[in-house]
Order: sequence, then structure tokens, then C-alpha cells
Amino acid sequence: MTPIREQIITALAEQLNAERANSVIETLPARTLWDGSDGNVERTRYGGVSVTTELTIETVHQADRDHRQWSTQGNAILAELIATATGTDRTLGGLAEDVAYAGGTIYYPEEGSDIIGVDLVLAVRWSHRIGDPYSQ
Repeated sequence: MTPIREQIITALAEQLNAERANSVIETLPARTLWDGSDGNVERTRYGGVSVTTELTIETVHQADRDHRQWSTQGNAILAELIATATGTDRTLGGLAEDVAYAGGTIYYPEEGSDIIGVDLVLAVRWSHRIGDPYSQ
């Protein structure tokens, strides 16, 4: 049996067309989904546990040749990630209660680099039965 948390991460990786926990970048653009911590865990009145898991999507792209476009490029990448992650099915087919944008960062190319990176943090709220992370 597959835990609900694993099902959620798999579904989100598919929705975002992202690899999971991969630090080896072979082609650009590249997206990687990193499992995060369960920051908010509470018991519900109905024999369940409500969990909010933070997940981070890292993406890297070829930076625009014109450094004056980097901010515009970074903001466009961030907006596209937000739209892809939260603009369609925020329940991931009923696995989650909600997928929400929780923050983002743009990493501009350092001297000698031509790579721009964007991180998107998502807060995924979901639940399972007490003592049974395989069932909702």
C-alpha cells in the first residue's frame, strides 16, 4: 500500500513535470520537486490527522543574454510555476485538501554563470486517519 503523502508527491511531480529529489541537471530547463517537512500536524474531531507538508520546486533555465531582462524572466518563470501548481486541480485528484503558494525565490546568475533559478514553495494540506497514513 502506498502512503497518502507519497501519492500526493507523485501526483504533484507529474502535474509539474518535475523529477523528484534530483540534483543532477542534464538539460535546461529542469524542474526538481523536493520533499519537505510536515510543519503543521493536528488531530481532527473525527478521528483524523490534518497535515500541512511543505514541498519545494526548484527550476533552472538558461538566463537571457541581456542581464536587464533577468528580473522579468525570473518573474515569468515564477508566475508560470504558481499557475501550474495552483491554477488547476488544487486537490490533486482528491488526495489533498489544498495546494497553496507559500513563497518563492529568484536566483540570478552569478558572475561567469548563465543559469537563472527559481524556487517555489508549496503548502499542501491533506489528511489521514489516526495511526493510518495509508487511508484518508
